[in-house]
Amino acid sequence: MLSIKNTIRKWIYSTLDKEESPIRQGFDSLKTQYNELQSELSSIINRISIENANPNSLLHKNHFYQHICQEYLHQYHTKQKTKDYTDHYVSYCYEAPMGVANIGDYIQTIATEEAIRQCVGNNSKQVKFETVQRNRLTSHQGGTCVMQGWYEHQQLTFLPGPDTRPVWVGTHFCYDARKMIECLYENSSIRFKDIGCRDKSTMAFCQSLGMTAYFCRCLTLTLPKRNAVETQNANRVYIVDCPDKILSYLPTSIKDGAKILSQRNCKFESWMNWQQSRIAAEQLLAEYRQHARLVVTTALHCAQPCLAMGIPVVFIHPKYNEEDRFSSMDGILKQYSLNDLKEGKVRFDENAPDIEDLKFALLRNLGLSLKENLSDEETQELKEVRAFIEQYNILT
Repeated sequence: MLSIKNTIRKWIYSTLDKEESPIRQGFDSLKTQYNELQSELSSIINRISIENANPNSLLHKNHFYQHICQEYLHQYHTKQKTKDYTDHYVSYCYEAPMGVANIGDYIQTIATEEAIRQCVGNNSKQVKFETVQRNRLTSHQGGTCVMQGWYEHQQLTFLPGPDTRPVWVGTHFCYDARKMIECLYENSSIRFKDIGCRDKSTMAFCQSLGMTAYFCRCLTLTLPKRNAVETQNANRVYIVDCPDKILSYLPTSIKDGAKILSQRNCKFESWMNWQQSRIAAEQLLAEYRQHARLVVTTALHCAQPCLAMGIPVVFIHPKYNEEDRFSSMDGILKQYSLNDLKEGKVRFDENAPDIEDLKFALLRNLGLSLKENLSDEETQELKEVRAFIEQYNILT
């Protein structure tokens, strides 16, 4: 056991000592991450000890989920409340391994902040936000966090600690997150309440555990619509996150002169600086607003913000394993398949749908959800708003 510990520690030190290593280049800002590596070392050794006792235990997924839940519960119950969560709002940033970032994540952050300002600050810039890594929320102290996001493989640290107030609006749980939450429900008294789900499969999962859950779609649909002058001046086609198999079937009239780019895999020189990703997201949203006459994409957080801004969108379904994660666009935008594209069934001349009534409902749902005490009239209004959002359909 000691030799294993020494081997892992030696690897950590040798990585830090390499001059060309990105870890070495960002050493001063990596002290926290280095301490976390040391902490993870203890976790690895603990798992190895368990495996030695029972060689089959780590092969059983339930044991893995159990271990993660125990770590979360330990952090949750050993923390003491130190702040009033009403003093500010939590805003997400994201880890970018080796400088590759998905700036769609930051588009989501920008849209969530804008929605909060519209709901609680009369669109004032004075609303306070504190930036926190999405996967470090458990250890954060204070604030109200709108849980708009895609959560997360093989950890529960996206769940808030006891002194951070979660407001569950725009939430998606991936497969591993669902299994861990299910395990958490079985082994603790912690319960989630009033879960606003970004997609219908997350809603079905939450309801299967007995949670009060509803379909609220995504806050990227609430970005402000561009004005008539911006619409008139827009003259460029954007093709975003479309692989070669899609590009090869796009009409020449669409591809000629188009700007082809990726939101999911953006590289930055200073990979420790999340602000670069945030700025890139702000600049890209401004570029879409000012120049896009049409956007062709497979990316949710390209399609939805563009729809909100009043930009025509052609969405080609990427056929991920979690196909239902795109159900937040149900009733708003037709989702084409690759076969539709091959067979010439895709229309590239559609106008942008008018979703201002849906946008108002999404913002009203958020505003009422942020309030801790609702009157009887507000409770009834909230029920009606959520029903409107779920049933919204302008395609029929």
